[in-house]
Amino acid sequence: MDGTQQQPDRQRRDVSSFWGSSKSFLALGLSVVLITALLVQLLNQDLISSTEMMHNALPGVASLTAAVLAYLGVAHVSDTTDQPGNDNFAIDLSWYPQRPSPITNLTTVINSTGVWGFIYNTSHTPDSQYGTYNWCNMPHVRAKEYPKPPSEYELLYVEVIHRHHLRTPYSSNAFPIEPEPWNCNDIALFSYSSPLSPSSPPSTPAYHSPFTSPLNPFPPSPIGLQGTCEFPQITLPGLTDSHQHGLDLLSVYAPLISPETVAIHVTNNPITTQVAGALLSALLPSTSRTPLLVQNKEIDPLEPQYPCPSSRHLFSRIQSTPEWKSHLSLAKPLFEQLDKISGVPPTDSGFHKSVDHYYDNLSSKQCHSRPLLLRSVTSPDDSIPQEMADAVYRLGQWEYHHLYRGSPDSLKASVASYGVWIAELVSHIQQPIKGQGEVKYRHNIAHDGSISRLLGVLQVEQMHWPGMGAEIVFEIYKLKTKYFVRVLYGGQVLKSSSPMLKGDKNGMTPVGKVVGYLGGLIGLREQGGGTRHDVRRMCNAPVTKI
Repeated sequence: MDGTQQQPDRQRRDVSSFWGSSKSFLALGLSVVLITALLVQLLNQDLISSTEMMHNALPGVASLTAAVLAYLGVAHVSDTTDQPGNDNFAIDLSWYPQRPSPITNLTTVINSTGVWGFIYNTSHTPDSQYGTYNWCNMPHVRAKEYPKPPSEYELLYVEVIHRHHLRTPYSSNAFPIEPEPWNCNDIALFSYSSPLSPSSPPSTPAYHSPFTSPLNPFPPSPIGLQGTCEFPQITLPGLTDSHQHGLDLLSVYAPLISPETVAIHVTNNPITTQVAGALLSALLPSTSRTPLLVQNKEIDPLEPQYPCPSSRHLFSRIQSTPEWKSHLSLAKPLFEQLDKISGVPPTDSGFHKSVDHYYDNLSSKQCHSRPLLLRSVTSPDDSIPQEMADAVYRLGQWEYHHLYRGSPDSLKASVASYGVWIAELVSHIQQPIKGQGEVKYRHNIAHDGSISRLLGVLQVEQMHWPGMGAEIVFEIYKLKTKYFVRVLYGGQVLKSSSPMLKGDKNGMTPVGKVVGYLGGLIGLREQGGGTRHDVRRMCNAPVTKI
């Protein structure tokens, strides 16, 4: 079965079940035929040539679909179902385009200057500007800006997922010549094992101290990155930001946080464990030992790492679109200038299939107040000017919008590759409602690819490349006999293009609506006395090539 057929666009469902009626499937079939016919006609007439044009065409498609659903007596989700306690809603699994912005307009991205007021040169955002996109340290939940719900709502459970904080660049993103070494003599990277049994002999904490022997004639690889740091590792500013992040979360969620009620989940990449240590010193300052939950590195759903060929093929298909090819063509003069100054060979595909490598190298330097000046291989007087770095940042923002929100394939790709973590999240959301489990605060430390996929699943209205510390929070509330989910991004209520995630004025969405949407995307169901989902089947489904 094709992966696209496992996520029906609109289904009328009872909130206690994930299965729709036969009438829904009939509506689905007719809707798909009508939508396909309309889109084919538009494409044949060259009326759709960009995401923005498609955005303008889709309301007509939605109206046509709504008419078919209404004729068949199948309700469609509307904003009127967002009132607290209203359980009369349909489950809509459709992809909705994000709101157009300068980031989604490739012409604007190429021809602009600056980076729309975004911050790339410091972790500190003044209080008067808090909420501004800061690549070095993204806004997150903290007491000063926290949107407090009405007092009658009882907070039962919180789940946080955020990207790690400031780090050195990855070794794969190094330039052949890097004039300044990265030294991390102000950090100890601990690496030791200790028995948990008090009857066993203890271990002494030991840490790595990188050095290069003067008798070792072999240069490090890659040659560009020199110094005592590991590539990557969390830097001292990153640890400081991680600790402050923990303090800020504690200022809001302290009633739920104790050694008995907290669970911390990290990926197999050591940088997430490094962040966890600093975070925990703020969240649980009196606790000497805290277990960090980590799954097998081959199948880790948090990073994610489990095998998912269909998702990989879908993302590859997104990078084969005319829009993607056009942006690489328009960026060619920029790549040529960057290659000349940095010494990166024009044949290095890693540096030229996207701006990712250049983006990471330059932003890592700027966030750590390191100069962008660089001696060129061919011209010692050359340097990378700020306007060139800004052009890289603008293109990077466009790339992440296109990959994770700009294409209808982005929802399917993200659902498949992040579906296992979504299944875990839905299970966690339901536990406090069922009176199960002792965990009241769960914290996941992940990566930009993790946050990007999740934002794609949540269909965020405006997609940005998630910077350091970018945070999504799921809050579970009880009001009398009703339960609600509120999703925060950057410390404020997340704005979604999907009607399934549009809450009331306080951001409250009925839990059945959120669980129905997330569970519906992955085929979550109760079967044979346990919970089942279709993620593995989705990952192995064939994907039609363009």
